[in-house]
Amino acid sequence: MKKAIIVGVLVMLVSAIGLATEIEFWMVGWSNEMAKVADGIIDTEFTPQTGIEVSIVPIAWGDYYQKSLLSLASRDTPDIFSLGSEIADFALRGGLIDLAAFKPEEYAELEKEIFASVMGPFSFKASRFALPIDVSGYIGVYRTDLLTELGMQVPETWDEIRDWQPKVLANGMTLAYTNFDNMWGAYTLITQNGGQFFGDDGFSSALDQEESVKGFSDFVELFTVHNLPKTLVGTEPFIRGEQLCYADGLWVYGTMSQVAPALQGKWTVGLIPGTRKGDQVVHGSFAGSTLLGISAFSSKKDEAWQFLKWFLSADVLERIANGIMSTSNGWIWIPANKKAMTNLDLPDEVKNVYYNQIDDSFPVPYAVNALVQYRFVTLALQKCVTQNADPREEILDAADEMNSEMARRKKEYSRFLKSMNISM
Repeated sequence: MKKAIIVGVLVMLVSAIGLATEIEFWMVGWSNEMAKVADGIIDTEFTPQTGIEVSIVPIAWGDYYQKSLLSLASRDTPDIFSLGSEIADFALRGGLIDLAAFKPEEYAELEKEIFASVMGPFSFKASRFALPIDVSGYIGVYRTDLLTELGMQVPETWDEIRDWQPKVLANGMTLAYTNFDNMWGAYTLITQNGGQFFGDDGFSSALDQEESVKGFSDFVELFTVHNLPKTLVGTEPFIRGEQLCYADGLWVYGTMSQVAPALQGKWTVGLIPGTRKGDQVVHGSFAGSTLLGISAFSSKKDEAWQFLKWFLSADVLERIANGIMSTSNGWIWIPANKKAMTNLDLPDEVKNVYYNQIDDSFPVPYAVNALVQYRFVTLALQKCVTQNADPREEILDAADEMNSEMARRKKEYSRFLKSMNISM
């Protein structure tokens, strides 16, 4: 009898193992070490609780788009994609499910926990085609020791940058921001002035709005009128004391702490200079994210959603972020969940600056073929700064080019829009 019971238990265990469900998750931008941090939590918590196994496949930024597009064309996709700003193309091709329609109440609860500034690229009308996992963007970096020597402080507005630059130059140094052809640098001034890259419909440019024209012109004039350095903006000239400030990615605190320990106490992270609007100063800039969406061709959509809901919770993201930072050499990984971000193993003053900068930034709207549209902004910047072209003319030309390109794409995607019951 005892032998029969043991045999029965073994049969049940083998059957359970055989019935285990596995979902595949392509994660762009993660190293194998980062994936191991997540794997450890998944294997000890999620899989035992649910019976769902998760295979994380790290993919490099250099080839993820082509690989993802080919998988979509063959309908041999992972269950969960990770994508960037080109997510509109995948959604409009019918490659991603509308998560807000799939699980409306659960999605709405998750959305409340996420920074609004990263919600744009996957939000099209009432549809939501993804969830963000992390946050990328810009933060200001300032040599407080040298600014103090010149009788200055961390600048609050662009007016201070413009006013202080002649004195700084006279002392053999410079204030800086980004390279001149950085479209996200232009985005900062455009959005601080109330403009945008794209219209709300996802198929039109917003660069022809007066607010956009003003912001674009202000950005160009930082280089053509106020003599901010056009290139070579970054960590090295900042460490040498040649540049008293500049904008860098959110990883900069970890990088500077590692490569310039001798400067401890002589520099700080701070908000991007802002534009005064009435009694307020708007410090917003660019904030982006790696976006996780469920493939329309997955046969395990419910399991994929169950995983995403767990994986993107505050507690799990907090532990993944802190685990990544503890096992890396100065790397900082910021989760898109607001609560998780406040519990990172970083100094409070750094977390507060990061939180406020992300929270104050502007979501990039959902737009068809965004990667192509961005090039029109870059070309306009190059013409203005290197060829002295008129900023107004160039940005309006860029808007026309965008609108023409998007009109073509609208025809191309008309059948997909119809199948998704989206009217234009």
